[in-house]
Formats: sequence, structure tokens, C-alpha cells
Amino acid sequence: MANKYLKRRFTLRETILLIVLLVVLLIGLYFGLVYYPITERRAKVNEDLDTVNMQIEVANGLKADYDRMRAELDKIEASGDKTVMPQYDNNKQQEKLHACFKAIFAGMESSSIDYDTSAPSDGVRTRTVRLSFTVKDKGNEATVYDKTKAVLHDLMNTGYRCSMSWLRLNPDSDLENATSIGVTCSIKFFELDSGN
Repeated sequence: MANKYLKRRFTLRETILLIVLLVVLLIGLYFGLVYYPITERRAKVNEDLDTVNMQIEVANGLKADYDRMRAELDKIEASGDKTVMPQYDNNKQQEKLHACFKAIFAGMESSSIDYDTSAPSDGVRTRTVRLSFTVKDKGNEATVYDKTKAVLHDLMNTGYRCSMSWLRLNPDSDLENATSIGVTCSIKFFELDSGN
């Protein structure tokens, strides 16, 4: 191998060093231009794949929750349960509930109703109603205990989706023989929030 600039041939040692230098340069170019970019890209793709798999798991969980709730709703509809979750309208719904309570409490000496509407959460508002009433013996054949059970049943079956948060009875023992039962309770009524 001749070098026209140096006007002499490379020695064996110089040729070997040039070949080694060329091999090192090619290896460096391979790692710099091929291996590392591909490795970094593969790591990024794997990270993106993990993110997508996690999103798929979350979506599958949400779909399973949706399917479960849809099955519950279908079961409720098939059972003939007529309770509803009305669209939120503060005054209108409060008037409807008030009319239900007045009908339930008709003929009672004392009752009080206190309304509270909470902020929406996931498209549902809760309207908490605190109720107090007293059932007294008026000499009818039904006992005070049975009348109280009937009133509580009516409160929970107004036709609107609800759940009782707490219940306090006075006296708290021997209710079946009581001549007067004082009831204080809190019931949450659920309403769909329009987002407005």
C-alpha cells in the first residue's frame, strides 16, 4: 500500500494501526448512529407500550363497572322498582319532596323538615333531608311501633332514589310497648346533575 503524499510505503505496524483505527471508527459509528438510537427508541416504545397497556386496563375496569351497573339497572327495571333519580332542579324537587312528606306526616302532632343540597359529584347531587317527628298513641288498633315502622317505610319509598344516613329513636328500648316514639333521621335523596 503506497502513500503518494509521504512517497513511501506504510510499514506493517502502521498498516495494522490504520486498520485497527478504521475498525474502531466503524464500531464507534455503528454504536453512535445505529445501536444507541435503536436502543433508546426501543426503550421509548416499551415505555409507551406500558402506558397504553395501563390505559387499556383502566378502560377495561371502567367497562366492567359500566357493565355491572347496567346489569343492576336492568335488574331493577325488570323487578318493577319504580324509584327514579330525577334531574336536579333545586326548588321544583324540594317542592315535590315536601308534598310527599306532608302527606306522610298528615295527622301527626309534630314534625320538622330541614333540607340541604350538596355540591355535585360525578354527575349526581345528594339532597340531605333531616326529619324529626313523633308518633303518639291515639287509641287506634295499630300500635305506635307499627305506625312508626309504616312512616319510616313510606319515607324510604317516596318513589325517589334515596338512602338513610342515620336514624335515632326515642325511647331507644322497648319500642314495641311505647306509647310515643320520637324519630330523628337523615335521608339522602339522589338527583342527576345537569352540569349547569
